[in-house]
Amino acid sequence: MHEDLLGYILGALEPHEMRRVDQWIQEDPEARRMLAEIQRKLRPLEQMPPVELPPSDRIARTMASLPPMPAPPPGNADESATSAVGASENAIEPAPLAPMQVHIEPPSQNGWSWMDWAAGSAAAAILLALLLPAIAEGRFEARKSSCQDQLRHFGTAITQFVSRSEQSRLPAVSNSGPEAFAGVYAVRLHEAGLLDDDSIRWCPSLDSPNVDSPANMLVPIERLHQASPNELRSIQQNAGGHYAYTLGVIEKEALKPPRFESRSSFAVMSDAPQTRTASDATVDQSAGHSGVGINVLFEDGRVQFIPLASLNSIPDHPLRNHRGDVEAGVDVDDASLAPSWRPPFVDVRQR
Repeated sequence: MHEDLLGYILGALEPHEMRRVDQWIQEDPEARRMLAEIQRKLRPLEQMPPVELPPSDRIARTMASLPPMPAPPPGNADESATSAVGASENAIEPAPLAPMQVHIEPPSQNGWSWMDWAAGSAAAAILLALLLPAIAEGRFEARKSSCQDQLRHFGTAITQFVSRSEQSRLPAVSNSGPEAFAGVYAVRLHEAGLLDDDSIRWCPSLDSPNVDSPANMLVPIERLHQASPNELRSIQQNAGGHYAYTLGVIEKEALKPPRFESRSSFAVMSDAPQTRTASDATVDQSAGHSGVGINVLFEDGRVQFIPLASLNSIPDHPLRNHRGDVEAGVDVDDASLAPSWRPPFVDVRQR
């Protein structure tokens, strides 16, 4: 039983198994208690903070903290030696040997000689040059992994949503009106009680806004129809956070939410969507993780990191339909994702 509940939470069950477990949870109070206990034990794993990158001026600050280079000792040993030889040649009788005197460079006040300073500086520079790329890569991987975990959380919520749908369809984006924006996807998941943590809408690679601000909170569907034009625009802009959601597909000449079929190539969500207009054929280099790539959640629950340079080589571009537009898919197998504020079609009225 615990295995079924764990698979239900992780979205690892087949659709018919998800429906069976969902019905069991609705009918059995003990199953609901066990489900809540498993979710409570898994929650700390979702709250692990990402690794932070050291400040960009770390090398300069380290070099500045080294003690100042001491001045070279006064005088010149070569000149002293030449003077001594000339004096001995002019002497009539050899002078008695004097005790040998060896010049020892006095230590500086801080105990560092100029050789120590040079060696220490070189060692520090080399060490930082070796470490900083590795630290930066570690930070990049940590944030990318954290974002993938959040998309998997979304995938679990989506699978549970589908199991409750009579036609096994994903959350719907309306063809017009206040619900005609991609971010309504998150609103529907939240209203179904499947998105208990609103903060997962914000990608760890980007600056998170004030999650307690009313403008960044998820609202019920009814609120969309009651909101003023300015408030509605703000809700549509922020409801989906930093993520991109499916705009729907054209099925029998009508806009429909995609039917869930566990396809490995059908994109459902992605992180850090592009911000360019639909007419721009290039991908915004500020998109994704450090302009390198995006994480994509596919219908079968798989999350894959795709480099930006590889997006155009994918048979079904996750951020554009088959016509190359940021609009709903032209057929049932055409996935097209867009940021929160995007309507399913360019000329759709959203209020």
